[in-house]
Amino acid sequence: MKSLRLTLQFDEETVHPLHRLVAGHDAFEQYHLVHWNHTDDETVFVFHVVGDPDAYREELSTLSTVTEFEVAPINDRSFYVYARDRAPLPWRVLLDSYTERSLIVIPPVEYGMDHSLRFTVAGDPDDLQAAVAAVPDGIELTVDRISEYAGGDATVTALTDRQREVLRVARRLGYYTVPREAGVRAVAAELGCAPGVAAEHLQKAESRLVDRLHL
Repeated sequence: MKSLRLTLQFDEETVHPLHRLVAGHDAFEQYHLVHWNHTDDETVFVFHVVGDPDAYREELSTLSTVTEFEVAPINDRSFYVYARDRAPLPWRVLLDSYTERSLIVIPPVEYGMDHSLRFTVAGDPDDLQAAVAAVPDGIELTVDRISEYAGGDATVTALTDRQREVLRVARRLGYYTVPREAGVRAVAAELGCAPGVAAEHLQKAESRLVDRLHL
């Protein structure tokens, strides 16, 4: 069985309303989908969110597609969200594409503040190819990795959420290009932290990834 690590980049028209309400909002830091159930009429989501629960309740109450929701605090800065949503197109098409035939999405599904969605999907190669080909217009798909599925995504889960964020920013800015297009200061400026902090995150993340290679 094969697995794909995918990044989907949505635009303003195709991004799901539940994603749009946190993207770019300074009250939220991390947004993961951990469980879901999909039918023809609605989708039930369970999210893990790091941020302000009161701000989330306020934002969520404005969405006409959400028929029911509950926010369950974990601590002062993180909480779970249960939401029943009548998912709009093209979201229903996308969900159908990745939950049909032999395919299974491996949680968590990571929602980026730049309207991106990152996840791993496993299944028969032909079914994976069909799902990739069925991505609706307005959604840009990138295949980040192709591998044999071995019961988990150890490389990704070895990193903390913050380390993954730092590595994504560094890659996007050109920190890993040859020749290098951006340095630690540029990464730190994008993340809003000190250069020393950014350098430490990069070093720790790179160390964990190298350890996973078993060189």
